Amino acid sequence: MINIQRRNPFAKRTIRKSQIISIFGVGSLYLFKNQWSKSGDQDSLMLAGLEAWEKMFDNQTPPDGWKIFEPRLQARLKKEYFLEPPDFRLYSTDETLKGKFLPYVRFPQWHYCHQCNLMHKAPLFSSDAPRCNPKRDQNGKLINEKHFKVCSNNNETWKKKFLLPIRFMVICEKGHIDDFPFIEWVHRKNKYDPEKCELRFVDGRGGNNSLMNVRVDCVKCNEGYSLAEAINSINTSDEDGKEKTPLQKKIKYDCTGNRPWLGLNQHEKGCKESPKVVLRQASNVYYPVVKSSIFIPVKTGRIDRKILEFLNKKDIWSLVKEFSKNTHELKLVLKSRIKQFNLDEDKVLEAIDIKLKGIESQKNEAVDDEEEYRFQEYNFIKNKDPLDNNDLELKIRKIDMIKYGKLKEYFSNIFLVDSLIETRVQTGFTRMLPYDPSKESNIQSNSLEKLDWYPGITVKGEGIFFEFNEKRLKEWSNNFSQNHLLEINSRYNKTRKERNLPERKLNTKFFLIHTFSHLIINQLSYSCGYGSASLRERVYCDLDYPDKPMNGVLIYTASGDSEGSLGGLVREGEPKNLEKIIEQSLIKAQVCSYDPVCIDNKSQGLNGTNAASCHACSFLPETSCEEANQLLDRTTLVGDVQINLVGYFEELIDS
Repeated sequence: MINIQRRNPFAKRTIRKSQIISIFGVGSLYLFKNQWSKSGDQDSLMLAGLEAWEKMFDNQTPPDGWKIFEPRLQARLKKEYFLEPPDFRLYSTDETLKGKFLPYVRFPQWHYCHQCNLMHKAPLFSSDAPRCNPKRDQNGKLINEKHFKVCSNNNETWKKKFLLPIRFMVICEKGHIDDFPFIEWVHRKNKYDPEKCELRFVDGRGGNNSLMNVRVDCVKCNEGYSLAEAINSINTSDEDGKEKTPLQKKIKYDCTGNRPWLGLNQHEKGCKESPKVVLRQASNVYYPVVKSSIFIPVKTGRIDRKILEFLNKKDIWSLVKEFSKNTHELKLVLKSRIKQFNLDEDKVLEAIDIKLKGIESQKNEAVDDEEEYRFQEYNFIKNKDPLDNNDLELKIRKIDMIKYGKLKEYFSNIFLVDSLIETRVQTGFTRMLPYDPSKESNIQSNSLEKLDWYPGITVKGEGIFFEFNEKRLKEWSNNFSQNHLLEINSRYNKTRKERNLPERKLNTKFFLIHTFSHLIINQLSYSCGYGSASLRERVYCDLDYPDKPMNGVLIYTASGDSEGSLGGLVREGEPKNLEKIIEQSLIKAQVCSYDPVCIDNKSQGLNGTNAASCHACSFLPETSCEEANQLLDRTTLVGDVQINLVGYFEELIDS
């Protein structure tokens, strides 16, 4: 007999850090390869809650090496710090980082054998995939041998087939998730006997794997029903007008409030939402709630660059945070490290004091509103002293607009961001519908109790910041016919009202700035060395606070290694290159391959929220756009001769 515990696994379970903070975060499902299977079988696992993360740390305290400090975002979300998802390190000089890995639970728990179709419910905390093991009597004979004879001779563990996760489950709008109630669904007329009853999953045969052909039977009771009834049936309403799903109608099944990512029997009582049957990999099973922030450096004056680099080390700054209230202990803790880097102790302590006061000042200025939050970033980039090169986290170069030739008439400033840090944090998630600020109760938490941290990542990259000429914007906006944009805004807000979201009063310059960023990203992807999916936009436009005007957009790299990116994007922002890129993007925007249909259609895209914009001319990958490829109109840039619309850049194109 082969001891499967001692042999090396055939496949490793790996996942990217950035995915943990987005589509595969806490409470999401991920299909890993079965680490013991040679045939490519898969395991469906769910990332466990944050309490399970803490259990693998010494004294349940996250190590300093994975902590992230972002004062503005910490104050906004009321957290002490953020934590990078632990990555497995077989060898590490820091023992607190060694041998850590992400905790998962097994979900869905129901599995089936692809050979004999036997169904089995695996434990939530089962580390290995279950194997086919039909029920036997006291003599070792199969109870239902007639149905599972194919697997009857597999007596040794290594011969037994691995079971596959079933692809049906139940979710509700409150974010709860549970296995499909197979036992209740099948036993409508007969009583379930846990000792003798065995379920069989019968899917399509002969290449037909349609849902219409999927059914579950109890081989002992000789009773079974198609799962198509639970999925394809039309929802009905009861006397109170409340929607009833097929599960509620046929087997009186209500939401169990199950939260398997938080552990066993973690049911939220009193959920009155209607449970809906979905497929395991359906897009509406998981919507992450992510907050992001561009790091604004603390004002430190003319502090020595070496001292700043020293304080920016995670382990050093964690010690500073821990002993900041006791100067004597702080000196003792840092003494050897200061000597190691050959620094002046008094200057280091002075720099610490300045930085701590600056962080406290940032926290006091923290705002919760997204537009005000972005205004802080916009204001910092716009007004940064070009002679101050001490900021290691956000390096900005301002180039004289005269060097950009004709572009100086359209932009007040163009900044080259050689280095920036974006922090992304996942605060929770929703199911069935994307995050809705008006329905905070629908957001499921990453943890059972409130913790001092959220999971997050930092992305080091580069970017180009465009500030549009405010005077020219106002002149153009007053002359631009806004009728079709008002209709788009109306349709957009109608959809928001249906989802109980507050209205957004979009102005003309928002459409201009947003469409411009799309066209530039598409053009930059040909020359800067990054694909369009690796570039992101961050639009700065005043909608609710006209007293805080913003007319800009930051285009930056959305993915980079620990040292940042290679400078390809910033290089394209230099005068000799940027003029050509903007001109080429505008020339392409004049003609779409779907014209005249595209340019004549003022109601296209999702819910009719685009005008003269489609996949062929303006759309970006979903990871790059903040508005899900909505609120675009290329006529704001290039105009439309047929209806006398004058674009913002029309004179530049003509010249």
